[in-house]
Amino acid sequence: MAATSKRNQRGATGGHPPVVPSIGQPAAHTQTGQSSTDFSVEGSWRLQVVIAVVVLLGGLLVLRLLDMQVRTWSEYAPARNGADTRYTVDDTTPLGVIVDRDGVLLAGDRFIYRVTATPKYIPQEEWEALSQRLARVAGIPADQVWNRLAANPTAEYAVLASDVPFQLGRALIDEKNREEASASQTQDTSLLPLGNVFVYAQPRRFYPQASLASQVIGFLNAERKPVLGLERYYNSFLPSSGVGLPKGTLSPRTVLTEQQRKFLPSGSEKGLVLTIDRTIQWIIEEELVEGVQFYGAESGSVIVMDPKTGAIWGMANYPTFDANHYETANPSSFTNAAVSAQYEPGSIFKVITVAAAVDAGVVEAGTIFTDTGTIVIGQRTIQNSGRNAMGHLAVADALAQSNNVVTVQVAQALGAEKFYEYVARFGFGADTNIDLTGEIPGLVNAPGSLSWSLSDLGTNSFGQGIAVTPIQMISAVAAIANQGKRMRPYLVEARVHGESVLLTQPTLAQQVISPQTAEEMKQMMVHVIETGNQAARIPGYAAGGKSGTADIATAEGYVLERTIASFVGFAPVDDPQFVMLVKLDKPDPTISRWASNSAGPLFSRISKRLLDHLNIPPDDVRLAQR
Repeated sequence: MAATSKRNQRGATGGHPPVVPSIGQPAAHTQTGQSSTDFSVEGSWRLQVVIAVVVLLGGLLVLRLLDMQVRTWSEYAPARNGADTRYTVDDTTPLGVIVDRDGVLLAGDRFIYRVTATPKYIPQEEWEALSQRLARVAGIPADQVWNRLAANPTAEYAVLASDVPFQLGRALIDEKNREEASASQTQDTSLLPLGNVFVYAQPRRFYPQASLASQVIGFLNAERKPVLGLERYYNSFLPSSGVGLPKGTLSPRTVLTEQQRKFLPSGSEKGLVLTIDRTIQWIIEEELVEGVQFYGAESGSVIVMDPKTGAIWGMANYPTFDANHYETANPSSFTNAAVSAQYEPGSIFKVITVAAAVDAGVVEAGTIFTDTGTIVIGQRTIQNSGRNAMGHLAVADALAQSNNVVTVQVAQALGAEKFYEYVARFGFGADTNIDLTGEIPGLVNAPGSLSWSLSDLGTNSFGQGIAVTPIQMISAVAAIANQGKRMRPYLVEARVHGESVLLTQPTLAQQVISPQTAEEMKQMMVHVIETGNQAARIPGYAAGGKSGTADIATAEGYVLERTIASFVGFAPVDDPQFVMLVKLDKPDPTISRWASNSAGPLFSRISKRLLDHLNIPPDDVRLAQR
């Protein structure tokens, strides 16, 4: 039975909050009844200079803040001293933008305003007028202003509102500027009723694509602390006060396309360019929702990967949430099941067993085994899912028919030591080291463990009694599509800091099987779709794949009424451009219990749309051009 595994997640380091600049400074306070004639010539001159400077800076700041709606603003944050403050992040620290591989904005900072006051210098008789004025100009409820002044009548500092929208905040700044200009002309500080009200620009994270890739991107909570996803994984880099890029491996900003640079900030600011393709992400999310609903499943996941590099083009889970409104979402939807949920893969794992045996030289596609309907291994009797006997079967046909009995014989021919060696080589039982928080390693009960027995070799060979994650499964099959090379999956194509760019270099995790074995397995997986999983065919294209229908393990045993249906495959088979995993959790058995009739057709529909999006012609056109 699969057990849940937990991993510690990386968190942000703490520190001292930064000093936040304000627009406007407290006006000098005079005694009640003091008129403008009490000012000296020197004081009047200084006041005019100060006001003129404030007005000028206010005007410049208006222009800058308009640009800063999707950019950062660290140049306005004063320098901090001390080594520990380098990584300080608080609710005013700006963060870098996140864009997809085509430069589409996925996450960024836009600005709202915090309005504060010094109640100590605001006479109570002015509270009503001030409350009404702030309500009219900035939309702050008058009773809120009054109550907060009344709660702190002698305080040096009180927050009147912390989330004033950008336009209303600008209107209040304009009002202050007009007031200060009028006071400058008349030299009358009584014309500064807003002199003890201050307006602070502060960033607020927003996600313009709403729920798209929300579990991948993550989100910031009310304190601007990253909760999950890329926001959390790259939390030491994204803040303006965070770490920079390592030296010696950097490229100039021009290495990125103009389209990618569109929303990336200039100057000293930061950003992430993802491998995610917004269109692919939208396609798989739309199809996943329809698939979950059509087949009556509880949830599901889809991953699309470039097998040659390990770049993730799309990663979707359902249910999902809108990161802009995470407070109203079900917290269970925050989990990125593609990396954080383990499951028994079922018959998809037969691909791993056969690939290992072929690579070790103990079987070939045409090797014949005899299926008598049952097989005993380690005091356990194993049957085919259909409780039938197929007689003599070649390995390729056994894989296409998803035959349990022959698969166990293949594992026996390979031997336990070699079998688990290949299981580890394919990446099971360990993190893939994808750049996301929350990844778990799955569960492999190998020889040497006190709970392992020979019967585990039999059940593990067809994906029972072993727990994997979707990202592990797709990475393993991607190795078959990539000449036996398993690549480390990744989501960030480039980190940008000012004019410097750190490109992610595709990383070979392991040469799992030989290129010759990989090619033989590709052809066997084509045979699976053509003769066993016909519903997964892609019209006009040869594709390889395998379905898996797994019973769900519980503390009381396996639940037979509901299953986990999954399919993994790649296309076009002669030069795989993508590998995809589709997983449906607990589809309605009255609609379809088997993955070949649920996850398989979903793979086919998504693949056709991806091939159209990637502008890959059908095989007869494309191969004729060679």
